Amino acid sequence: MSRLPAHMNSSNFCRLLAAVGSDHAADVMPTEAAKYDWHSPHYFNEDQYNRLAAVMSQVAAAIGAGFSRFFNKELAVAPASIAQHFAGPLRDLGVAEGRYYLMIAAGKDKVCGFLSLTTETALRWVKRLLGDAGSDTNPNQALSALEESLLTDLLSAVTETFLSPLRGNQELRAGDRLIKDEPAVRFEQAQEICMIVFAVTDGESSGKDELLFLLPCSMLAPLVGKARQAVQQTSPEELSRTLTEHVQQMPISITARLASTTLSFEELLELHRDDILLLDKSLDEPIELLVADRLVFREHPARSNGRRVVVITQSTGAPVQKAVKTAAN
Repeated sequence: MSRLPAHMNSSNFCRLLAAVGSDHAADVMPTEAAKYDWHSPHYFNEDQYNRLAAVMSQVAAAIGAGFSRFFNKELAVAPASIAQHFAGPLRDLGVAEGRYYLMIAAGKDKVCGFLSLTTETALRWVKRLLGDAGSDTNPNQALSALEESLLTDLLSAVTETFLSPLRGNQELRAGDRLIKDEPAVRFEQAQEICMIVFAVTDGESSGKDELLFLLPCSMLAPLVGKARQAVQQTSPEELSRTLTEHVQQMPISITARLASTTLSFEELLELHRDDILLLDKSLDEPIELLVADRLVFREHPARSNGRRVVVITQSTGAPVQKAVKTAAN
């Protein structure tokens, strides 16, 4: 059995164990944490997302019934995807160029979203509406005035069906004309938006067409029982003033450090009651005032009304006017 060093007698050893603890540390099992995607918004939680999917399934059935009336043919419509995004350029959201758009407006003038489809789908559908479904379609072919009018009527009816569940909570309406390529809609930076894609099939061909709706998540919130938060426009000046007021009210811990010294581990074990430690400051040297472990002032200790105080005599950057402030010892 090995012997303890001379300075590490039984009494000192017991004191050391009492100070640091002698119990065996419990084994800590690693915790499995779910990965969080910071690149996508989480406006809807899983339950709300499932509710939205259920509502969109009902909307898809209603859109399919409307298609049957327009085309005199049964078409199957089903939700293909529902995804949340942060607002940005459409190409970054996976929306390719060369599409037709029908705007969605809130109130009278404010554009808040759109319905979109590819030019190939648009040409294929207008040919069907004109009874010319068998002819080939050129994706670069422009729509005639008649074709654009027919397609606008069809997409307006689809949009009205899509907006129907939202009408009890907000005033939304479909636009009155088609737009080719870049739509005239602007979202706020980092605004949460929802992209809903419906797949349309006719049962005769293996291909499918798609309808894409894009709206702010807040517009869809009533469908899932989530309260819609009012968007408040804050000027940069108001924001700066609010942040300044908030910072000025934040509590700050201040520490008055008398002095310090360094001991070896052996010297620490030899300390007893009534021992005297020699610190690194003389009696006439100022003590230090720390904020977040950073030296900001120097001061002298004093008393006031039976309490310990410090008299600030100097800042670390420049001398300041003397003042008496209560601080932690």
